[in-house]
Amino acid sequence: MVKLQRHKAYTYKTESGEQIEHYKYLINIPENALSELGWNDGQELSIRINNKSLVLEPSKSNNVQTRRHI
Repeated sequence: MVKLQRHKAYTYKTESGEQIEHYKYLINIPENALSELGWNDGQELSIRINNKSLVLEPSKSNNVQTRRHI
């Protein structure tokens, strides 16, 4: 099972003085799933929404792949 995690990325102040917080969201993918997919560290992924599901796929413009560190 994986969990969606939210981490504060930064806060910025608007011209009116309002502070707005921005977050990044992380999903930890199990090592065995990455191995089965053949995905590598630093590999670019594209995302799309399909029937309320998030689909991750290797980016078609990704020409360089780095090696995974195990």
